Amino acid sequence: VEDCGWMVAVFAPIAEIERILESVDGYVVIANVNSRSQAVIGGGSEAVERAMQAFLDAGYNAVRLPVSHAFHTTIVAPASGPMRRELDRLRLAPPQLPIVANVDGQFYPSGPDARPKMLDILARQIASPVQFVTGLETLYDAGARVFVETGPKKALQGFVDDVLGDHD
Repeated sequence: VEDCGWMVAVFAPIAEIERILESVDGYVVIANVNSRSQAVIGGGSEAVERAMQAFLDAGYNAVRLPVSHAFHTTIVAPASGPMRRELDRLRLAPPQLPIVANVDGQFYPSGPDARPKMLDILARQIASPVQFVTGLETLYDAGARVFVETGPKKALQGFVDDVLGDHD
């Protein structure tokens, strides 16, 4: 691609992020809906840079992420077809335990005819926004009450607290 784009973490209410993005010229979208008060935007380098400055000017924290491309945007959409073909070669099967898809925050399909649907979801995930908030709500509605984050940091814990903190 001509412009690999940028990604920026924005710490502001989602409605405010959407409002400010509407005022920015160029291609910039919410690429990750991580919590009610944090999202990642992505898109064309210049547009994302302008958006980042708009958030900073409005008094919000915005931090450029050190990534190679603007993932979960149309910039990386050309990789979706090749990825789908590679996934089709693998012996992937529907999950035996419920797993939430980032593309829509719903459970992956199950049953004997689920494989093609599952592969389509995985291929779409490259260029589709991550719906982490919806996924957390889906899990909570299905009965999940314990969320465990593994790894060196605790960003996801903060997202869970923000989204589900007022629940049991």
